[in-house]
Amino acid sequence: MPIRPLPRRTFLRGLGGVAVALPALEIMTPRRAAAQGELPRRYVTMYAGTSIGRRINGGAATADMLVPDVLGPGYDLKRALLPLQEHAVADAVSVVSDLRIPWDEGFGIPPGGRPVQFHPRSLCPSICGVRSAPNHSKATGPTSEHVVADAIAGDTPHPVLAYRIQAAEYGGGSGDGGGRGLASYRVGATGELEEVTPVVSPRLAYESLFVGFTPPDPQEAALAALALARRKSMIDLVTDQTEALLPRLGAVDRQRMERHFDELRALEIRINAVEPPAEGSCELLPHPGEDPPIDLGTQDYDTESGYSDEALRAEILTDLIHMAFACDLSRSASLMISYSQSRLNFYPIGGHTGTIHNLTHFPSDSEASPLERLSDSVGWHVGQLARLTAKLRDTPDVDGVSLLDRSALVLLFEGGHGYDPEGDDLDPHSTENMVGLIAGRAGGLNASGGQHIRATGQHPVNVVNSAMAAVGGPDTLGEVEGVVDELFA
Repeated sequence: MPIRPLPRRTFLRGLGGVAVALPALEIMTPRRAAAQGELPRRYVTMYAGTSIGRRINGGAATADMLVPDVLGPGYDLKRALLPLQEHAVADAVSVVSDLRIPWDEGFGIPPGGRPVQFHPRSLCPSICGVRSAPNHSKATGPTSEHVVADAIAGDTPHPVLAYRIQAAEYGGGSGDGGGRGLASYRVGATGELEEVTPVVSPRLAYESLFVGFTPPDPQEAALAALALARRKSMIDLVTDQTEALLPRLGAVDRQRMERHFDELRALEIRINAVEPPAEGSCELLPHPGEDPPIDLGTQDYDTESGYSDEALRAEILTDLIHMAFACDLSRSASLMISYSQSRLNFYPIGGHTGTIHNLTHFPSDSEASPLERLSDSVGWHVGQLARLTAKLRDTPDVDGVSLLDRSALVLLFEGGHGYDPEGDDLDPHSTENMVGLIAGRAGGLNASGGQHIRATGQHPVNVVNSAMAAVGGPDTLGEVEGVVDELFA
């Protein structure tokens, strides 16, 4: 008797209704459907709250250590791009340079533009393609991950994932800084624009994705709660169903299941060590009282305050996006790495004293030059894109094709460097010389490999549009139309 395929989103259910998502398996998709290319595409947008360059030579010029000197394929990897080499993904990542967000030059804010004030007015046009409001920092239109989800989400249980790595505003505060910590906006049921508060707790993100609950028998529910309270692995709660499923799987599917469960266990171990946010969504966590509060920091940073293990949070949240895509629990995600004008202490991450924002301005207190210190900060952000790109590349879809071949990922930065219309010819408070990184191979994207493209005068959202179009979404976001054609050459 032929083996019937499993549904694409199959869960193993166990004690107390706990449900654990399975990875993509060959048994989940009929051969005919896979051959016809009907499998889903995935989309990720990332945001880094830093400019890529700063003053050099005593303030006589500005420069960066990100933009390659070589155009086309085989571009050189400067200091801020070294994570692409570390994860061996430069052949799947293109660097689009010489981008520009226009500003008000006395005739009103132009389409897709910003007022003269820099902080944090470049955030809005970068993430939604609509001109900034002159008096606040929040987006004025829906962001790309929600626009794309309308086209590709299908019936996934999580149409959009909205995560943020920086756990708090810092500088003594834990809010969003008036919009500085928000990068996801959608159109609500009534047609009004809604803010989407990002999930910053790895535990909550994990449990929202991989643990489901059905109305259980009260006694079983109590047993499940007790098991979870004792940090019992979710995998252990579905042992019976796992053992029943294994005889139906081929050798390749068995290997995928083993790898999937190994990764889940590793995630559980790391998540148990991470402190939750000090307020807000942490109230939904199983054991918020066991964790120390987040260090909110002050303006006077030492080598420890203003940091809540963002390096580990970054690792876990990118892993969760990867696994959500592999299990087809979601196909569209937003990952805000750091707040605009970020007060995150960089010392615990990269060994340079100062916040991510301060590294764009102040002199060096180490052997590294000021530009090298900034470039290490920029490189940490690039590393989040590189790591997720590598994980998608190394994960086969149900037909054996890499998930990266059906994905598009984009990373944007708060600023570039150059002219500052607030009165400075040379400054990191500039939306000249901006850069977008775009990874993946969906829809013919990067078909010729990763390359450096100089798209003089184009908007950073033209890179976003390219990623959206690659996965089957529109090629327009807000007031910015069109793609970077060379990405599809």
